[in-house]
Amino acid sequence: MSIEYFFFNAVKNQAGVPDRTYNAQDFTSYLDKIVGSGVFPNPATNLQVVASSGFNILVKAGSGWIEGHKMVNKTDYMLTLSPSDVLNDRIDRVIFFVDYSSRSMGITVLEGTPATTPTAPDITRNQTRIEYSLATIRIVKQSTAITQANITDTRPDSTVCGWVAGLIQQVDTSELYAQWEAAYQQYYNQTINWTQAQQLAFEEWFRDLTEELQIDTYIQEYKKDVALTSGDSQTILLDMTGYSYSAGDIIQVYINGLLGVAGTDYTVNTGVNPVTVTTALTIPAGITEDINIRVFKSLIGYSPINP
Repeated sequence: MSIEYFFFNAVKNQAGVPDRTYNAQDFTSYLDKIVGSGVFPNPATNLQVVASSGFNILVKAGSGWIEGHKMVNKTDYMLTLSPSDVLNDRIDRVIFFVDYSSRSMGITVLEGTPATTPTAPDITRNQTRIEYSLATIRIVKQSTAITQANITDTRPDSTVCGWVAGLIQQVDTSELYAQWEAAYQQYYNQTINWTQAQQLAFEEWFRDLTEELQIDTYIQEYKKDVALTSGDSQTILLDMTGYSYSAGDIIQVYINGLLGVAGTDYTVNTGVNPVTVTTALTIPAGITEDINIRVFKSLIGYSPINP
């Protein structure tokens, strides 16, 4: 039969056998079309990976969702990583997963391989097992403990995880926003004396329309990667395509793969255009320092841009 439909109460025949039966896959496939997979966004600590002591890490309490299957981590979940390598760094990945062969969900670590330029292990997504990445952790060679600076939160990265959203996860609202702006300008320009009552009426209309559409805020990521040597200026312009600074932007600076500390490892000057990041490095001759800058901006009414 080419058409399927869900769900209706069963009616028993004369033998007492129901004429409609459903299994778990029917429900999960139904829910998967309504709720997007990932980590629930509230609270912000949902399944966050944090450093504990030594090579122990904690995955904070929270919930995740994969293709209609929900996992709830009720308390902080401790994981112990393997000790560091003597010669090289490695990158481990913390994941949560659904495994159809064992009919289970869980949290675990994918251990990376020590290398001069280490990379995080790939996640698995096939008919048997689906994995979502919570964080990557750089295990520095000869280190004795993990710090929070070693941990990169990958929950917001939709390529490996992302936040749980509704049926329409992201909407191209650029055209709609333009209509709102035009309507606002027309209404304003036609009114010589813009009264408080008119202002309140418009704001109420705008709020009701936004709530009716249920448009989620979109988090846009901008990237700037720079290799600095001893003769280079340590001031980096945040001149990424399409980016302009606004209060509330989250700026993260990674120095050789480690998350820097604002005010200690680098400073941000928001009083200039474009905004600049200046590192506090002392770079010896012949050495290259890799600087990776990630900026997260909360947007509404704009279509996603790949910088």
